Amino acid sequence: MISFLMSVKNEARYIKDALDSIVCIASSPIEVIVVDDGSNDGTPEVVESLGYSSVKLFRTAGIGKAAAFSLAFEKAAGDYFILIAGDDCIVPDVVEARVSPLRQVAVSEPALSLCKLQSFSESKKYDGMILPKNKSLGLESGGCMAFNKAFGRLAFPIPAMLANEDSWLVLHARFSRVAKFQVPLIGLFYRIHSENSYRRGASFDVVNSQMWARQKAAFYFIEEHGESLSGEQRRKLLFEFSVHVLRYLGASSLILLVPCVPFMSKIKALFHSKASLYFFREKFYKFFSGR
Repeated sequence: MISFLMSVKNEARYIKDALDSIVCIASSPIEVIVVDDGSNDGTPEVVESLGYSSVKLFRTAGIGKAAAFSLAFEKAAGDYFILIAGDDCIVPDVVEARVSPLRQVAVSEPALSLCKLQSFSESKKYDGMILPKNKSLGLESGGCMAFNKAFGRLAFPIPAMLANEDSWLVLHARFSRVAKFQVPLIGLFYRIHSENSYRRGASFDVVNSQMWARQKAAFYFIEEHGESLSGEQRRKLLFEFSVHVLRYLGASSLILLVPCVPFMSKIKALFHSKASLYFFREKFYKFFSGR
């Protein structure tokens, strides 16, 4: 069975679309674990009114997004897992392609697959992007991952103090011993709007703070898994983190000098390191997005 894990808060406008995109899947048995994290706009009532037998709703008073996803994983009964936000939509016909490679791996071996996403938005600036741009790759992002139970046991629970789930899962994808498969098909429609937890089009100071909050995951990852990392992996992780420190501090001239970090990652950090460079990046958002 495939378990779709959904952490939601105040998604009454969009959650029906999200659930409708999942419950129509007929290729495999499914369940949808929805954790409503203290909504006050009627989101859980919308879920209940739909009456979908495959959807299980759990409510919290507000434990945070990362902890809500951890609770969803705890309550799930599936063998394979896909995360989805309450404002996004799954591409039903691609679900089996995302899960199929995982079925070939021993159940004890952590494994994940990565698909592409296509953005949709009322703003032309953010609409219609297919990421990543590399035709042979999927996107390292929580919503583009499908993973087996062994990976789930490795990565969950997500530290509750983290601002998001993506950074933690991506760190495991990069630095843990995980079988990784590329499924370069669009498997997720990602909605960009003014109420996203990660705000686009915000001021430089807001975006700088948002990006820095996401880098805290590296601290907890090293603390929890540092002993299992090789010396080379630790160096790579620390160099990547140093790029984000330099970005946060606005030390643009030093970012490109950091070794062992992919050039495109340094370019992304560079254009988020100063207000003037960020303005240019936002003006040509689609050009700079993806890899």
